[in-house]
Amino acid sequence: MKAHHLLNYTILLMLTSCSSLAGKQTTAVMATKVTNPAIEPTRLVTKSVPETPLVFFTSEKGKFQVWLPGAESMIDYTIQQTLFEETIECPNIVFRLNGAYAAIQYCDLVPQSIASLSSDQVLDQAQSEIIQDMNVKLDTQDRGLVQDTYPAQTLSGQVDMRGMGYDGTFKGRLILAENRLYFVVMSVYHEDWCNCLHQINQVVDSLNIDPTLSIPFEPTP
Repeated sequence: MKAHHLLNYTILLMLTSCSSLAGKQTTAVMATKVTNPAIEPTRLVTKSVPETPLVFFTSEKGKFQVWLPGAESMIDYTIQQTLFEETIECPNIVFRLNGAYAAIQYCDLVPQSIASLSSDQVLDQAQSEIIQDMNVKLDTQDRGLVQDTYPAQTLSGQVDMRGMGYDGTFKGRLILAENRLYFVVMSVYHEDWCNCLHQINQVVDSLNIDPTLSIPFEPTP
């Protein structure tokens, strides 16, 4: 597999506080009266991990927009994948965090390879071929339409992220838009070191496909 850059994209740095998306959290503090001033009360010191901000990501070539967690690193590359007995190139964008990652993959299927199949059959077969190397245990599989237009299959369950058994939570969604197959996925260690486990639904649900998407060219002054 040879990775190379094929994407023409723009990252719009619109960092949002996750509290605005997931709701504000409040901490109640109870005061205790000390009757013996000679004894200092024990203080419990906790260190909270700041919430990971979300980044609005746009891919003109991929024709999609999505909110992704602000990452320690971001890579994009292309893999050759066999889908429906055809070898095709699939661009990938991966955002890596501390004990988590979010990724988008899209593949332009050969029209003749799926011409005789229903959208449900395409999604079922694509699911088995795409996630076969992920070592996941599915808890739920839901089928429906996204954006009231595109057939989709949503998956959730447990994933082996470190080769130590099912040590992570994941959610993914396969979307069929004409001949293009999208796969958006996010996985997080159970320990939730990134404090981003609660963002899984937000990230996966935010993928928006727009076949007319075009980024205006702004010449440098």
